[in-house]
Amino acid sequence: MFKKIKSETSGGGNRPKRLTEDDLIRGDHISVRRRGLLYSHHGIYAEGGTVIHYKGADKEKRDPAVIITDIDNFLNGGKLRRRNYKERLPYSESLRIAREHLSKKRYSLRVNNCEHFATYCATGKKKSLQVRRVIGGIATITLAVTGTVMKKMITKKKVG
Repeated sequence: MFKKIKSETSGGGNRPKRLTEDDLIRGDHISVRRRGLLYSHHGIYAEGGTVIHYKGADKEKRDPAVIITDIDNFLNGGKLRRRNYKERLPYSESLRIAREHLSKKRYSLRVNNCEHFATYCATGKKKSLQVRRVIGGIATITLAVTGTVMKKMITKKKVG
């Protein structure tokens, strides 16, 4: 496939200044927090102040497609973030992949959302940390409830 390269951008932590468009490289995986920090929206920085990402019809979440839009529209007043990787595809390859997907409509919250798309463009692998967290949370709750129910059943049998 493609040779992966180490990310040229610095890792998380406390940054001395707010990330701006001038700090971005074409092909960067960027994101912005949405809805009171409940989730993040992801895309690939293109050039000239544009971002390639999944978006539904205005004011509706129906029929999402991969589109190119200006960065201000993408951020919608939110704080720009960049996803950094230890290893990733070359930036030019990430941008090529993103462009290849323009107008595609294969959105799925669970297996092909905006984070899956941007991660795939950057690494060649579809992953969503947000989906993993939700699934992990559901599994934890299920185990806790199951354990509580089983403990009550065992206690009931011993008493009865």
